[in-house]
Amino acid sequence: MRIAMFTPLPPARTGVAHYASMLLPALSARAAVRAFASAEEYYPEEYDGVVYQLGNNPFHELAYAEAMRRPGVAVLHDLVLHHLIVEMTLARGNADAYVAALEANHGQAGAAWARGRAAGLHSEMGNFLFPASISVANRSRAVIVHNRWAADKLRSFGVETPIHLVPHPFEQRRRPVDREAIRARLGFAPGHRVIGLFGFLTSAKRGEVVVEAFRIARTREASLRLLIAGEPAPNIDMSKIAGDGVVITGYAADADFDGYYAAADRFVNLRYPSAGETSGTLIRALAAGKPVAVSDYAQFAELPDDVVVKIPFDDEVERLADFLADEVRDPAPAQQQWLEENARPDKTVRGYLDALSGATPTRRPSSPVENAAEVGGAPLSRQVGGDPLAIFPALSIAHVAKEGSALLLTLRNDGRDVVRARSWGQPAYRALVKVFDGAEEIQDHWMALPGDVAPGHSVQLTLPLYRDVSDLSLRLHHALEGVPIVDSSPAESVRVR
Repeated sequence: MRIAMFTPLPPARTGVAHYASMLLPALSARAAVRAFASAEEYYPEEYDGVVYQLGNNPFHELAYAEAMRRPGVAVLHDLVLHHLIVEMTLARGNADAYVAALEANHGQAGAAWARGRAAGLHSEMGNFLFPASISVANRSRAVIVHNRWAADKLRSFGVETPIHLVPHPFEQRRRPVDREAIRARLGFAPGHRVIGLFGFLTSAKRGEVVVEAFRIARTREASLRLLIAGEPAPNIDMSKIAGDGVVITGYAADADFDGYYAAADRFVNLRYPSAGETSGTLIRALAAGKPVAVSDYAQFAELPDDVVVKIPFDDEVERLADFLADEVRDPAPAQQQWLEENARPDKTVRGYLDALSGATPTRRPSSPVENAAEVGGAPLSRQVGGDPLAIFPALSIAHVAKEGSALLLTLRNDGRDVVRARSWGQPAYRALVKVFDGAEEIQDHWMALPGDVAPGHSVQLTLPLYRDVSDLSLRLHHALEGVPIVDSSPAESVRVR
């Protein structure tokens, strides 16, 4: 098979470049492969298939443009390509192209969001609620992803292209390094316990959570040190992360990471929101055979409990502090077994060849939630064409009772995930309840949940009534802090008799 591949390569500052440096030699043993950094010498008729490596940064602009022009196999390292679309359109002053791209991906809801952002209204959460990878996925002949959560989420957005779940490879042979020499160069003593936070540092990697947990853990274990290796995103204020016991390398060349992985004793790899990626830094941490803490969420929750330590959102800082300060079991045997069973390069190659040859991908049986995906545990309705996008928890009005001059409103969680009242870095849910007397709106209430709501459980809110009402009805609107409401219709309306 003759394969063309559009991909960034080292020394490009993207994890996909390192991924390609592992994949290409393995794939070349089974096929004739040529990597392209330019379309000038690419002649499609000379190849049996073409692969586009797509990530969420400007290094992937060529691959994205070619994937839209000449469909092939799209490898979605990130389901969220919104940031890439912004760089290609809005960041260059082309607001119309940005609106058109969001509308093509997410219908009128996407277009409304894009117009708001072009006018200066922006929340980072919108990049994840509107991932903007739907058009390229639907246009492709096949899609490759590296975790089940990503495949399910694509289906939830109405993608009908064959989706292949292919293992993310790990590097089986690494360069030998002098651990103690590297630690000494970084300023670490032999008795220090070094925590590694590696890779391009974005807000989704929850640096503020890691630093707060590190600060608390150091009051219990003074030997702790934090090693941050990687370039920060433009919106990350490193002055708030720097502090006593923290070593920050800044941008790290790919060749330096083996030394940093050797120098660290434990790793932290948190995410919220998720871009759907299988983290290359996480795979390398598992290959290092050391304890790794991940968020108990999305694709990270798929990993076995003996391979990683899962940190829940409800007491995230405290649980992460425990992981940093306390003794933990040796996960290396379980990690090595998992890598051998799930991340061997030969399995990756086989998955690529299946996708290129048109083999039918393996799909698990459909379920009642086949058309549901998650952002922070909240179900998302399937997005097709111009249909409005539902981004809120499945809370419904279970009961309304009038007691004196107040209403007792019971909301029930009809979804399959816990609705969180509050989590670090997560926009808080609010119930917007409007009260009507006949057709007249007489008051409204912007109400927080008093606590988390488990699936099938209920929570009660109290609404004061400021006047006598003869024809009482309620309308429930779901809202998230910092996220514009693009659909003004209520989620539910009830009459109170």
